[in-house]
Amino acid sequence: MTRGDGVSSVPKHQLVADYIKGRISEGKYRIGEILPGERIIADELSVSRPSVKRAIETLEAEGIIECSPSIGSIVRRQVKESLLVGYLVPDLQDPFHLELIRELDILMHRHHGSLLVQQGIDDARLTGTGLTHLVKHHLLYDPSRPDRIPTVYTGPVPGPVSSIVSDVDSGMKQICEHLKGLDHARIGYASPFAAAQDSQYRSLVAALREDGLDLSPEWHFRVDPLDRHGCEELVSRIRDAPAPPTALVCYNDWLAIAIIKAARELGLDIPGRLSITGYDDLYVSSLLHCPLTTVRFSRKESARRIVDMLMRGSLTEPLTEVVETRLIVRESTREARA
Repeated sequence: MTRGDGVSSVPKHQLVADYIKGRISEGKYRIGEILPGERIIADELSVSRPSVKRAIETLEAEGIIECSPSIGSIVRRQVKESLLVGYLVPDLQDPFHLELIRELDILMHRHHGSLLVQQGIDDARLTGTGLTHLVKHHLLYDPSRPDRIPTVYTGPVPGPVSSIVSDVDSGMKQICEHLKGLDHARIGYASPFAAAQDSQYRSLVAALREDGLDLSPEWHFRVDPLDRHGCEELVSRIRDAPAPPTALVCYNDWLAIAIIKAARELGLDIPGRLSITGYDDLYVSSLLHCPLTTVRFSRKESARRIVDMLMRGSLTEPLTEVVETRLIVRESTREARA
């Protein structure tokens, strides 16, 4: 926390106390061990000994340490975590969630909190662990079962709850403008979800119509990235069709990568015969043999927004945070063939 001039507005003794708490949480100072002397801590942090002394007094008042004149400052208990956050997602194989979990875990550590991760659809096991907050995938929203603890959803939710979403409308508009600039007029779409559940599909259709284009129901594919046969069937249909789409917009990078793999195995040239776009900009997307054109929105920024929402308190007032998007153009898209 800083003032506008960049100088910390937090009292020096509080910074010292937070530092010591952090070292205790990390296991650097263990229960029963004696803290380094005040002079050593003061020199290490470049603060005055009175600031260290006051920090020690604060920690003693909180019961974290015990001061003995003949021994020193002894760690008596672990720092109580201010946040114990659960993360519930239907499928942890999705690399997007692994990347977001990593960023959340880093921030939880900074706030002396912990992140508990679970794959599934039922939060009963997580909420029984004494969680303070919960982060859930948007498909797990159930209006008939109100959340028992403050919850933030990842993705758009059709109800009065707090959520973190990417700017899908902007992302899909950028994809459409890019493909139209490459003279693609026949555009398909692939997603694991039905149209009614898929906000990206609706945004894509709206963006295409703005550009005077349409998405034929024939080229709206529903396929899961883990369904190898389904991905191969999709590729075969496009490869063998007399007038196939020249570009395929995928719900996310995970699915786009699965389709690119199937296309390579079945001899469909990407991007020669079919341009492909994703959504998420996973780390691996730039490392493919055909690097993926995709929409980027920062997992680090998403995690920061989620933690900010959690730190605000009970989340009794629904709040939606929108993370901006940006198209990253790579080799998986090129001009449509005549």
